[in-house]
Amino acid sequence: MRGPGEARLLASGALLQQLAQASGLLALLVIVTLLARELTVAQLGAYGLVASLAGYLLVLRNSVASAAVRAMAAATDPDERASVFVVAQRLYALVGVATGLLIAIVALVLAATVLGGGLARDARAGGLGLGAVSAVGIAASIQLDRLRAERMFPAAAGAEIAAVGIYLVLMVALIVADADLALIIALSGALPLLSGAICGVLVRRHGLWVPRGGERERRHTRAIVPTAGWLLVIELSNLAMYASGRIVLGAVKTPRAVGLYEGPVRAHNLLYALGGALAVPTVPTASRYVAEGDLRRLGELAVRGSRYTLALFVPLCVTLMVLAEPIIGVWLGDRYTAGADALTILVSYWLLYGALIVTPGFLVGAGEARAAGRTLACAAAFNLVLALILTPELGVEGPAVATAGALTVAFPFLLRAGLRASGVELSELARRALVPAYGLGALLGGALAAIRFGLEPETLPVVVLASVAGVLAYWAAYYALVLDPDERELARGLLRRQALE
Repeated sequence: MRGPGEARLLASGALLQQLAQASGLLALLVIVTLLARELTVAQLGAYGLVASLAGYLLVLRNSVASAAVRAMAAATDPDERASVFVVAQRLYALVGVATGLLIAIVALVLAATVLGGGLARDARAGGLGLGAVSAVGIAASIQLDRLRAERMFPAAAGAEIAAVGIYLVLMVALIVADADLALIIALSGALPLLSGAICGVLVRRHGLWVPRGGERERRHTRAIVPTAGWLLVIELSNLAMYASGRIVLGAVKTPRAVGLYEGPVRAHNLLYALGGALAVPTVPTASRYVAEGDLRRLGELAVRGSRYTLALFVPLCVTLMVLAEPIIGVWLGDRYTAGADALTILVSYWLLYGALIVTPGFLVGAGEARAAGRTLACAAAFNLVLALILTPELGVEGPAVATAGALTVAFPFLLRAGLRASGVELSELARRALVPAYGLGALLGGALAAIRFGLEPETLPVVVLASVAGVLAYWAAYYALVLDPDERELARGLLRRQALE
């Protein structure tokens, strides 16, 4: 790291982005909870099939976004960053239209092949509306990534949190007013549009000007597109792995099975979104270090980043695994507890992928986009084969086993790429990051298992108390026993700063 200021920027950026992601996840959990209480299981399954397209079919946008942020961050001259922004703005508009069309087409196919009756009508109308909203939202989201590339993390995170608040009020109002399911599906993709609009105001306020087009823009296009190609492979692989579960279940089972899978997927998405949040400060920072040839800071980012991210992920993952059934029971109701085993299986692989060094964000920023793309493409193919084989026999647990199994097999290859890019030895990573995180995680798992099978928590206050207390106890132990004095001072400084803000 460059010094306390650089470390504070990275840590605060990651923390603020995680707060923004947490607010978004909380909003989504509130929305799906209300829907689960108001809709039938089959209706919730139809909502999950179509509304999730807005997230899963962001593959084009995400590939362009990470490549553009990487290119802007690597350009130390503000004029060069502005030139990359011009290129990205045009690409975002194109991928917005393409993604909107894909969402509409897939929704029509699902309505014709998987759903029937009123559910099919809602899927068709909702899918068309969702495609239109998503197309405009993707084009607007370039403003958010402009702030991130400038490393204006507080402004970007604040805009996202404000957008989440508006989105939550809108969706809750629709649900409470008993709005048509098609309208709820269509507006479920409004969050990127809201955050992009708010960030557009901030971009103008901060005077982030945009130059006229020219040779530099054509040069930056040639620089962005190759990286974006491998990022597209990564995003398509994620899409295949995470969307295929619902689709395979809907094809070989029933919409009710998809509804039972909705709880595990939504809880799993807590970890997935937190992993995505880590890429926000990691991609531009790792890219800047590579551009400057500073491998020492890149290696320290890999090790220290993995220490902190594992400390975040391991207790959440262990808690969801051990308390899966009571968590789903008090959250969605007893009729959804049949998906508890799927939840335990589905989140298990995050015990490995909680380490920053294997995340696509770090690998892309460090110049290993090709290795990550190839590995995840193979994992996606393996996942699909497993899902088709296992789901007819295992039901809801089939897609969960397929996803966790495929990504576990892929982990050593991604780890090797991360170690190669950062110059870090496996022994150092294990000593400083893996062993402390997993050791405390084993203790937490034992304590929660004793509570789960000894006390059999079933009421909301008891389940929440056990879950929150376990996670907080882990973090307190990690702070006291694992962090060194400098890291503890950094943590205290960040907490004081957030409290003042």
